[in-house]
Amino acid sequence: MSLTVPFKQVDVFTEKPFKGNPVAVVNFLEVDESGVTQEELQAIANWTNLSETTFLFKPSDDKCDYKLRIFSPRSELPFAGHPTIGSCKAFLEFTQNTTATSIIQECGVGAIPLTISDGLISFKAALADYEAISNEVIANYEEAIGLKFVTAPALLHTGPEWIVALVEDAETCFNANPNFGMLGRQTKQNDHLGIILAGPKKTSSIKNSYEMRAFAPAVNVNEDPVCGSGSLALARYLQELYKFEETTDITISQGGRLDRDGHIIASIKKEANGSTSYHVAGHAITVIDGKIKL
Repeated sequence: MSLTVPFKQVDVFTEKPFKGNPVAVVNFLEVDESGVTQEELQAIANWTNLSETTFLFKPSDDKCDYKLRIFSPRSELPFAGHPTIGSCKAFLEFTQNTTATSIIQECGVGAIPLTISDGLISFKAALADYEAISNEVIANYEEAIGLKFVTAPALLHTGPEWIVALVEDAETCFNANPNFGMLGRQTKQNDHLGIILAGPKKTSSIKNSYEMRAFAPAVNVNEDPVCGSGSLALARYLQELYKFEETTDITISQGGRLDRDGHIIASIKKEANGSTSYHVAGHAITVIDGKIKL
């Protein structure tokens, strides 16, 4: 491969540069996808060394605005939350689209609808399934995290496979110090990506407000600064736990232990047909805008 293409690095779930979760976005909209190999994309993602690097291609489905391929430094992912929002922000800037209020992204889990309103970019989840786990697995995770969970954790299928666990309050969550070696072994053994740990902000004036952390040492990410798919997993878990009967917003803060200041709104929406859908929203800001030579 020998070409020069537009490149951006976008900070997601923040309005302050360097306080969110960055994603690298490479613009291959004018490049034939068949001319780029899996190995070449993986090499770029390994080089950027961010939790995710994404590649924008022309969609194969005419209903979609673009096709997004998402890579960690080690492998391709079917979906990830903050790269979805950050890549939408980059796409709008690459195409100089200042008026769009809706976008459809094609990716490994299907078509993802996004909305843009007042600076917030929101995506609707294609997958948010709940699965109970055994008491033995729960006990192993409690040992690895070093805390007792206040409700039974569960496995949430959101693209990534997250275990979601609640602790007593936001302070307990913030102060948790997992044994990352043990946690990495447990998640790898059980074929889980990692653990979403959350605690309610009991003194907050905002209803349904949580501190959240995301641990994925099995894929070399001890702690993800601000996690979109994890916030989706938390919202779906809370719906299973509390059976919200009306549309409900879950306000999430994340990243303080890593000197970040991430803010996410995860919404549980009741549709007109009686079904429940899950949405994640946040701001995004471009911090690097240039070109990459390949």
